[in-house]
Amino acid sequence: MQKILVCHTGAWIGDMVLLTPTLRALKHTYVKSHLTLLMRPFATNLMRNNPYVDRCIIDKKQSSNYKSLMRLVRKIRKFSFDIAVVLHPTSYRNALLPFLARIPIRIGSNYKGRGLFLTKSCQSNTDLHEVDRYLNVLQLLNNLDSNQTTNKITNSHTNSELEFWHTEDDRKTIKVMLQRTGVTSDDRLIAINLGTTWRTKQWEPGNFAVVIKEISEMLPNFRVVLTGSTKEQTLLKDITIPETTIDLVGKTDIMQLGALLERCEVCLTCDSGPMHIAAAVNTPTIALFGPTAPKRHRPYGSGHTIIEKPVYCRPCYKRKCHRKDLPHQCMQDITTHEVINTLSTHLNL
Repeated sequence: MQKILVCHTGAWIGDMVLLTPTLRALKHTYVKSHLTLLMRPFATNLMRNNPYVDRCIIDKKQSSNYKSLMRLVRKIRKFSFDIAVVLHPTSYRNALLPFLARIPIRIGSNYKGRGLFLTKSCQSNTDLHEVDRYLNVLQLLNNLDSNQTTNKITNSHTNSELEFWHTEDDRKTIKVMLQRTGVTSDDRLIAINLGTTWRTKQWEPGNFAVVIKEISEMLPNFRVVLTGSTKEQTLLKDITIPETTIDLVGKTDIMQLGALLERCEVCLTCDSGPMHIAAAVNTPTIALFGPTAPKRHRPYGSGHTIIEKPVYCRPCYKRKCHRKDLPHQCMQDITTHEVINTLSTHLNL
């Protein structure tokens, strides 16, 4: 039985959703393998529901603490892994840990020379979507010596479709939540996800309020459902929304969110974890992009629409805007008019 360690300590929900095709390809290639994911605590509940993950090892990432690092190395070493697949795009720590743990086969991208810690590496390709970049790393397993592994990653293994693992119980919970707000099974829903992890990715709450008001007046047979984490409840404090709006911000867990987004006909969102969940449950998504590049992070699959502006400084990948003249221009230039028109197009109106 092959013991495989996948290293990705990105802290975001979206990263974990986009890992699925690669984890699935590994399990389909190494049928009798035991797959462990090295990850951060934030998305643990999500990945424990992933059918391709057998174990999670949590990295609390106290990078300045040598004792903490070596404690984690010793923990990894105890499992006697055969293969380490480093999928974090930039982390040296993710490559260093399996090196120090003496895992014999270590593959990943050679980002800024971290291939020094790997037995096989490929170019760090930022022109690919993250889903395809992860799958590209797996091809390194096909280039190993035959005495290292005879398993081959084939086209039949590399289906790139996303998955999500909400259950019938999650669907029933969402149905009850919606019924309490007067929603019937015949009502049509639009999801609007208000928040995102970086300030620079955020579209102004006031803009969302305008869209919600206009859509509610234009489409009385639709109900708008607001989604987001408990931290994003503060975004609602300074805006006024119609009484027909359903506020579920901070009121669902991650699996229930999947069931809710599945129930909606379209999802409007900034670049965020819920954007990727919506794509994974096949809900058409309108995604507003600013500091990040859609070619790498867009909602994966077909039927989605990107709204972005040709601002000279993007994509910058900055969590704090450094522009003094027009701060946050990349998001500020996206107008409520074009968002409303795009929503109307998605709904064939």
